[in-house]
Amino acid sequence: MKKQNIISGIKQYRSQVDTNFHMPGHKGKNEFLGQLIEDISSYDLTETIGTDNLHYPAGFLKDAMDYISKVYGSKKSYMVVNGTSCGIISSIMACTKPGDKILVQRDCHKSVYNASILGDLELVYLYPEFNKKYGLNFSISLEKLDQQLSYKPEIKMVVLTYPTFYGICFDIKKAAEIVHKHGKILMIDEAHGSHLKFSEDLPLPAESSGADIVTQSIHKTLPCLSQGSLLHVCSERVKVDNIEAMLRMLQTSSPSYVLMASIENAVHWMESSGKERLKRNIEIFKERTLELRKIGINVLEENFLIGEGLYSFDATRAVISMSEIGITGTKLQDILRYKYRIQMEFADLQYTVGYITATDEPEDIHRLFDAVKEIYLKESKNKEKGEIIQIEPFPSLQHERKMRSAFYAENIFVKIDESIGRTAAGFIIPYPPGIPLVCPGEIIDQDTADYVKVMLENGINVNGVNENNLVRVVKWKEDL
Repeated sequence: MKKQNIISGIKQYRSQVDTNFHMPGHKGKNEFLGQLIEDISSYDLTETIGTDNLHYPAGFLKDAMDYISKVYGSKKSYMVVNGTSCGIISSIMACTKPGDKILVQRDCHKSVYNASILGDLELVYLYPEFNKKYGLNFSISLEKLDQQLSYKPEIKMVVLTYPTFYGICFDIKKAAEIVHKHGKILMIDEAHGSHLKFSEDLPLPAESSGADIVTQSIHKTLPCLSQGSLLHVCSERVKVDNIEAMLRMLQTSSPSYVLMASIENAVHWMESSGKERLKRNIEIFKERTLELRKIGINVLEENFLIGEGLYSFDATRAVISMSEIGITGTKLQDILRYKYRIQMEFADLQYTVGYITATDEPEDIHRLFDAVKEIYLKESKNKEKGEIIQIEPFPSLQHERKMRSAFYAENIFVKIDESIGRTAAGFIIPYPPGIPLVCPGEIIDQDTADYVKVMLENGINVNGVNENNLVRVVKWKEDL
């Protein structure tokens, strides 16, 4: 029998990691997956007599979505089995027509940019406020949001990320007031915030704070199988028929009943059992965070961030930096993985980030914080400290052509250094978290090329740079 590559690879990973702070939110613990785990093949069905149809629900799938809608307080909720990327693209295309302009937060997920290519849309950027001292994109400026909508009344909708990948939140009620004052639709990518609904100790959930559409990756922070997502329509400003038409077009015609059952189970478990566990874990997280901050470790914490001008912070996000003692985010992630058998969600040049969910046990959280403390106390005594590498703000690159036309243009692959001054034909995306550094149609400059090389040198996976360190650019006549 030939080797089962996927099964073998997963088993090898599991043998190397004892505790994980990455998605999915069930953290590999069967007890949170309900009856599914008992006999998974019996729940793997198709559309037939008595099993309903996700695209035209009239039976138990409709009942499940009605239940989810009631829990989240939406006008209507949809289970999305192609992941939140599908929900985001469906929502944007349902509210726009080819050629329309939409205002987007520059540090949004790549699926927003993909929607602009598929829908032939023009993006207007709202850049986050960058804090150079801490190497973080803080929050969007609501004043600049208002200004953009005043200067460009032709904008059709606004797409914002809440919380960000680092747990940072803005005043969502105020943002909704501004967007609606200008008569626009507000869509919130709440991929990392499906748990906010279940705690009063966290920032307000978008679906009850004025957003018109909310998309959520419940597999990230709830005990759901990967790809399980929700799309909530929260106001009369959104045409439900358009949303449903796009979901039918973009979702698979063979939705997984196992995944749909997992989505409903995750919401039910959170409502019935998860709230108290989440509250307990938030209290432990906050206590241990303050402990580490007192000894000098840069762990993001709400009061500290508010003091720096931030609005609020999701206290389930462990965002840790030891850059001041010369340890990059990727190096810290590696130490946690290979010395302590703890795997985080992702790392950048400065921070390593992990998710704490209701399924974590107190000993899991203590294990992480004990390891971080031990690493810091040891490494801070090391006289030979590594070079401090600063995270850079998003580049404001010149647009040479529309994103869609550049994406479909004739193209070639060139070395990173040879791409300087040329028009990107593809995305360049540090992944995770999946925020494009360069988009099709933008001219790659020297600083951006240098920054990409620094990320690669520090072990960061950069999508759009192939195994030979080549990137895709628009072909010139002289390339022929």
